[in-house]
Amino acid sequence: MTGTFYRYGFRFPLVLGILTVFTLREMSLSTGRGAASNLGASPASQAAPSWFPKAVPLPPPSGQVIRAATVNELFAAVEHIEPGGTILLADGHYTVPRVIVLAGKKNIAIRSAAGDPAGVVLSGKGWDSGARGDDILHVAHCEGITIADLTFADCRSYGVKVEAENAPKDIQIYNCRFRDIGVRAIKGSAGRDPDVRAVKGSVRYCHFENTRIPPADWLFGGDYIAAIDMMALDGWTFSDNVFRNIKGRNGGGRAAIFIWVRSRRVVVERNLIINCDRGVAFGNPGRSTANIAGEQTVYMSDGIIRNNFIVGGPDCGIELWYAERIQVYNNSIWRPDRNWRRGIRIGAGTCNIDIANNLVHGEIRLDGGQAQLRHNLCGRLDGYFVDPDSGDLSLTSAATGAIDRGVSLPEVTDDIRRHPRDGLIDLGAWEFDNERRGGG
Repeated sequence: MTGTFYRYGFRFPLVLGILTVFTLREMSLSTGRGAASNLGASPASQAAPSWFPKAVPLPPPSGQVIRAATVNELFAAVEHIEPGGTILLADGHYTVPRVIVLAGKKNIAIRSAAGDPAGVVLSGKGWDSGARGDDILHVAHCEGITIADLTFADCRSYGVKVEAENAPKDIQIYNCRFRDIGVRAIKGSAGRDPDVRAVKGSVRYCHFENTRIPPADWLFGGDYIAAIDMMALDGWTFSDNVFRNIKGRNGGGRAAIFIWVRSRRVVVERNLIINCDRGVAFGNPGRSTANIAGEQTVYMSDGIIRNNFIVGGPDCGIELWYAERIQVYNNSIWRPDRNWRRGIRIGAGTCNIDIANNLVHGEIRLDGGQAQLRHNLCGRLDGYFVDPDSGDLSLTSAATGAIDRGVSLPEVTDDIRRHPRDGLIDLGAWEFDNERRGGG
């Protein structure tokens, strides 16, 4: 098997053997609905592999606690919750007739009472409703909001909208499920004031999956869809999430994680992205209505993308457009034959980009942007990974061009499982040394 080893920007030929030594299991997870799917014969939903990091249960709430078991009780609880309080939702299906709006709230939480997101489902009018503004939850001018252990499902537009134009702070979305959300599972809007952002927040341990593909009469011919599309962020983290089948009708859907428009200091790490049209995008080649005339276009600055598995999809694994000072470290990417060259794509307006220790079944392309390439392995890497078809890019012993071939980076001290990296470093998101020491 032939590949190419990129070291300090130079390419070296590589010949490797093939030996698969390790397998992982994935369990089926019911979506709880019988909707038809255009995504093929694979199970509608699957759990993450057994080794994938799992959410730690949140501690019991302190302060005011309001319990709700109906939609009306939920709306009343939102109206009356006091700073420091928690709304606990009983198991059930809550069909939301209008948007739940959090405005002027401070240090509150909305959680499943049982701590299990499968038990509490908030839904809108439906994927097929055609209802404009069919959103489930908005977060406006708030501080210290936790949204945890809930499922958002079956609405036409947004599951959760974070309004950066209203300067929210410390917004945490934790251990939630997003299923069949029509346009954006999590949307981050922005205004035109360049100094107003959503400051400090996270999306962690969440699962995103669609079982449907948009019809042709949606925007952009059915391609206007994404899991996370957020603007004007400062100091956010997106970690330990699973994304499956976030797809447009023509393969042109937006990324599973798409961050742009005056965003900075964003970390994307330890995510599992499978069969989405795009994986991770910092910026894009177009413009937003939040752009200001004459403003220099810098969509993302001072961010890092590390330790992610990105498998499949017709367009791109990782792409950067109008981005500055971005580190792309230790990601494992498997590209299918369609657009095989777009493993990592560096588009126009990018500068001061460092791309290191990535393992790409595909290529790294400089399409108008500038980047330093070092210690990356690209090419046909058949036999390197346990099971790319299922999204499992853990290394096999045949991955000799990846094992112990990386450079030590202070920004990457562990792998996708949070296993430590010490001694000689492997390329990609999986540290095979730990397997040899029995760390799997």
